[in-house]
Amino acid sequence: MKKGEETYVITNADVACEKVNEALISAEKEIILLTSSEGVVGIRDNKVLLKNWQEKGIRVKVMAPITGENLKAARDLSKQVAIRHVAACYSGITIVDGQHLFQFKIPLPDQEKLEVVKRLESTIYTNNLEYVQRTKDMLNEIWKGAFDLSKVIVGSLARMPVPTVNGSTHVFEIASIMVRRNIGAVIVTRDSEPLGIITERDIIERVVLANKDPREIVAQEIMTAPLVTIDCDRTIEEALEIMYGNRVRRLVVVKGESMVGLVTERRLMLAQSAFGTPNRGLESQL
Repeated sequence: MKKGEETYVITNADVACEKVNEALISAEKEIILLTSSEGVVGIRDNKVLLKNWQEKGIRVKVMAPITGENLKAARDLSKQVAIRHVAACYSGITIVDGQHLFQFKIPLPDQEKLEVVKRLESTIYTNNLEYVQRTKDMLNEIWKGAFDLSKVIVGSLARMPVPTVNGSTHVFEIASIMVRRNIGAVIVTRDSEPLGIITERDIIERVVLANKDPREIVAQEIMTAPLVTIDCDRTIEEALEIMYGNRVRRLVVVKGESMVGLVTERRLMLAQSAFGTPNRGLESQL
């Protein structure tokens, strides 16, 4: 190790938090962050830090999972820094000016709301320039493969053809269709006009738990209506916002008056797979 180079584990979370903040505030040129979905909200809410970066003209790249829950924060943050969506990973990385690197554990999704300090327990720090540069190159490759939600349209991700049934189809048959086609929802139509949607959960809650006979109940009795739709040329970001605002996980994709597809929240968030999975390389190296 060259003189002045250090690599060590910061076991005290408070010390780690202080050291990370000091590095972020003292940055002069560039910051690259790989963080959690909750981390996006934390950065957006740190007005002092954002103002500092803006005044210094620092280039900031943020990579994180963008979900319905942090979508607004991501949009707000994108007005001040560059931000892109990546699939969830288990390690966060912060690189400051290509000289300081912090690596820490990202909690599992059900632990996301843990305090930031807790996440920084056992943070690895290094200013070994060779390692920092290698990691920076890796993050830049991930950045190239990550995608800006505003550039991807929903029509390119919709499931086609749309699985449909008519209003008089019995629930037992609908369940059989779902199992046979490995799908979680069907659209109820009348003369090709979409009327409503039936999901697995609808069947469980409105038929099974209600102790009703699926051979007697028909689609129009349990469907959810009206449908929430989205134009095929709208973006993933807009689709997720509509889902979040309407508390739904599926949207019918339309083109003019025609129904052209069905898209789920999961499909939107896994869309990155269609463009490659840039964080697989990361997971294999951390």
